[in-house]
Amino acid sequence: MSSLVGFISLSLAIGINFFLLFSYFFLKNKNYNFNLIVRLSSVLTLISFFSLMFSYVTSDFSNFNVFQNSHSNKPLIYKISGTWGNHEGSMLLWISILSIYGFLFSITKVADLKFKQLTLVIQSSLHILFGLFIVFTSNPFLVNSVIVKEGLGLNPILQDPGLAIHPPVLYAGYVGYSIIFSLAIAGLLNKNNDDEWLYIAKKWSLISWTFLTGGIALGSYWAYYELGWGGWWFWDPVENISLMPWITGLALVHSLLMIRGEQILKKWIIFLSILCFSLSIFGTFLVRSGILTSVHSFAADASRGLFILLIFFIITGFGFLVFLLRTPENSKPINLLFVNKVSALVINNVLMIITTLTILLGTIYPIIIEVITNDRISVGGPYFNSTVIPIMMPGFLLMSVAPVLSWQTNRLRNAKLYVLGFMIISVVVLIQSYFTTFNTWGVLGLILGVWIIVASIISIFSSYKIKFSYKMLQKINPHIAHIGVGIAIVGITCSSVFKEEYDYNINEGDKFRIKNTFITFQKVETTNEANFQALRANFLIKKDEKLVANIRAGKNYYPVSKMITSEAGIFHEWFRDIYFIVGDQKDNNWFIKIYINPFVSFIWLGVLIMVLSGFIGVTKK
Repeated sequence: MSSLVGFISLSLAIGINFFLLFSYFFLKNKNYNFNLIVRLSSVLTLISFFSLMFSYVTSDFSNFNVFQNSHSNKPLIYKISGTWGNHEGSMLLWISILSIYGFLFSITKVADLKFKQLTLVIQSSLHILFGLFIVFTSNPFLVNSVIVKEGLGLNPILQDPGLAIHPPVLYAGYVGYSIIFSLAIAGLLNKNNDDEWLYIAKKWSLISWTFLTGGIALGSYWAYYELGWGGWWFWDPVENISLMPWITGLALVHSLLMIRGEQILKKWIIFLSILCFSLSIFGTFLVRSGILTSVHSFAADASRGLFILLIFFIITGFGFLVFLLRTPENSKPINLLFVNKVSALVINNVLMIITTLTILLGTIYPIIIEVITNDRISVGGPYFNSTVIPIMMPGFLLMSVAPVLSWQTNRLRNAKLYVLGFMIISVVVLIQSYFTTFNTWGVLGLILGVWIIVASIISIFSSYKIKFSYKMLQKINPHIAHIGVGIAIVGITCSSVFKEEYDYNINEGDKFRIKNTFITFQKVETTNEANFQALRANFLIKKDEKLVANIRAGKNYYPVSKMITSEAGIFHEWFRDIYFIVGDQKDNNWFIKIYINPFVSFIWLGVLIMVLSGFIGVTKK
């Protein structure tokens, strides 16, 4: 019954959006409530999504999608997350979030009613395209032809609280760029040709980028503690796909800041608005077509991939065609000086686009080579680390001082203080590195990260009279975001460059020492959980003869899917993580791998600061 309700609700939502398009273009008399119809479409789409979720929660195996991706013994949280833990459900989540953005935009106050209607019409067109994709190629409401009493279960890798939250947050970022795309196209087509939409797009772009940041961070943290690789970023193709709209979205956010400076790069902003959503759809195509091999991708149907590729060409082609035919003129002059805020933002934008193109090349190059030669190659960390990082570094340097630059002059307030601060940080890091482990990238990364933090703090205290209030927090918010970036860079540098690895073949009861930490491999236990068997090794960690932690690491065996997953054990400290992985047993000895990841917690702290800063920025008028 719930499958029928879900399918009918989705079909009605698509039909309502068709009516909206028809009435907008062909009916001269528009006496109906435009906003109400958009909201009705959104409600019906959400009813469809929650109908599928109800089927999962109640273990309704008459639904083929539930049968393939669920099991009655699964905990409730994984029954819920199973709704989007598959191709069909994830696409229904995509269109549901698209509807939520349309609903929210319909209740916002916009001065130009015709502009608002045109934006919602474009948003409705996107709903139709993805709705038809779901109905014809990825229907999550198909009914089993035979009666079944049990399901096949969810991929064990997806059975994790972090990954239960990760897709909705990530999609809120991806799909958020749809409303920015709609605003940009409506801005081009709007005959009034005013710039009000730029101020509206400013908040929506910040919302999308903030959600995307949170989604990427959640996925990265999940990979860190769940996959047992000892790291948090692997330049996996699907990771790269999420990074590209994040970088272009960051460029868009910074470009929209120039509205405050009485200068508008309107052409560039429209280009980025179209590009952000196009990259989101392109990433969806690569993941859903099965072209990419990744732990993140779970679809391998060429027909679905071709359908999404067609949607990508329609949306991207239409967007850039409108952009070329109705290219706006800059209504305000651009004051480019040697060192001013506009110059810094423009240079930063250029560097971000070059970085995006570099990542795109490294991601699709193996695909192109395989199509031409039928040989499979891989492009991994060495390529991206040697190309992306050097391109991004000058941009980060500019970012550290850009907030205190002037819009109209070359003047930098307290220039001597900044130069002195940078020199002191450089000397201190060089001395520290010389007496410990010298690494060129490590030195540059630490100088850069610490400099961004210090420069941002100097900017706050030199530019504002500090008063503890939310209004003051909004004023210094860009500096706070940059502090978060600096903290994250310190964490990224230290955990990547100064990481240590230890291998042991030891028996139960053995003890060993890593620097000032004593570790006892206590025992191995096997237990039966609700839907898996757990093998756990207990490690006692002592410092200064005091027991500070009992860490459990091991493996899970899932009988339904007959899969084994690694479960890392992590001892978190402020300045390092001790990361345990349990391997196989041989001759009564267990293979144990231990990583020492210094300052890795700074990555999550920096990202958290950026996300909070993003939401604070949304509330600013």
